[in-house]
Amino acid sequence: MNLADLRAFVGNLLDYDPTNDTYDTQLDTLLNDAQARLLTDRAWDFCQREGNVTIPTDDQSSFSVINGSATVTGASFPYSADPVLPGSRWEGAEVSITDSNDVTGEYRVRFVSGTTQLYLDRDFEGATGTYSVTVRMREVYLPSDTATVMAINDLETGLPTPQFYLSKFDRDDARLDRSLLGRPEAYIPSQGVRIPAPRKPTGVSVITPGAGRGTRSVTVYMCNVYGPDPETPIEYRAGVSGGRESALSTGVTYNLADDEELTFTPEALPLSTGLYRRYYFTCPELGIRAPVRVRHTVNAPPGIDVDTIDPAGGVTIQSDTRVSTLDSQAFASDAVRHRGSTGVYQSFRLYPHVSADTRFSIRRLITPSPMLEDQDVPLVPQAYAQAIAYAALEQITLKHDNATLSAVYERKRQQLQRELEARFLGKPPRRIRRGGGLPVAYPNPFGPLVYTP
Repeated sequence: MNLADLRAFVGNLLDYDPTNDTYDTQLDTLLNDAQARLLTDRAWDFCQREGNVTIPTDDQSSFSVINGSATVTGASFPYSADPVLPGSRWEGAEVSITDSNDVTGEYRVRFVSGTTQLYLDRDFEGATGTYSVTVRMREVYLPSDTATVMAINDLETGLPTPQFYLSKFDRDDARLDRSLLGRPEAYIPSQGVRIPAPRKPTGVSVITPGAGRGTRSVTVYMCNVYGPDPETPIEYRAGVSGGRESALSTGVTYNLADDEELTFTPEALPLSTGLYRRYYFTCPELGIRAPVRVRHTVNAPPGIDVDTIDPAGGVTIQSDTRVSTLDSQAFASDAVRHRGSTGVYQSFRLYPHVSADTRFSIRRLITPSPMLEDQDVPLVPQAYAQAIAYAALEQITLKHDNATLSAVYERKRQQLQRELEARFLGKPPRRIRRGGGLPVAYPNPFGPLVYTP
């Protein structure tokens, strides 16, 4: 069952299926909420995803800084000159700078504009000079659809080595050195990050390149992006700029005539913000209800498929929203759909942190992507998709003050959910250990005990 089937199923049971966009939108919201509640309270096998990530060690560099300025100069800063895949592995990294007066300040790298220049998150507060610094990339950010981390394995130890869970309380209680580098043994949930969303899309203009494009209504959205580094794990397919996206802004609708098209020129921001910008659009009248990314389609600067603009701005990208293009299967196959990020990203740290760039596998429980278009299918297995409809019907009938009918749908949903659990929630394997005590939850951080006579 896809979203249209679920909507029709609900309408059939309620004997109420109006042709009303507002009603459909509210019903879709209830169905998506029901799916999220159903699938995020259990470690379903079909909701787990596994991928590899290379976690970088600390870098050493030399920063030339000026008191009262966020600009840093130097040499050999990591930087991508590819306009389609911009960014730097240092964006978001922590830096400690101890000046000539032995005053230490903690900063973050926000934006790397080239191999010789970058910008901190605020003006430098110490004495002007050139200092040796350690650039620490300790936060490992997870994709926005992560509900829970299930397992992390070191892939460069011969056989994969699982990392133990270590809480911040236990780390502090054991007085572990947070700056220690070495072979990781554990992971520690960290603070994560929240990416602010713009209030509305800015820099959108209507041009008239010529007739033959068809009349259509396009709704444009905008989002901010931190760290679209091509070397870090991304949420989009290879060759498409990723990073940590904010939620989408409020949409603005443009009613385009047959000879009109849209261009996008984001304004310049303070470089210390580190905010890249992207645009997305929908066209409901052509069935495009899920926001898809605006990409440059003209064979001219800044280049084909450019879609991510750095804080400096000054770049214009032109979309192709012709009716013939949006209706084509080629567009549907190649379009980059927004992942539904809310701008909140979980993260973790390793203890000790890696002493060299190291590959890890991460298995995580994900939250289902929202169903927005009629052909979208739920993440739950097909045979149990009706459980989502019954969960939504519970809420709808309660909204209409019919608790008795709500209880009926609740029983139907529980029956399907029990069958789903029996089918997809296997029993955990159990081992019997002879001659051993309780398993150790975490290795002794002080090393093995040694008897000295």
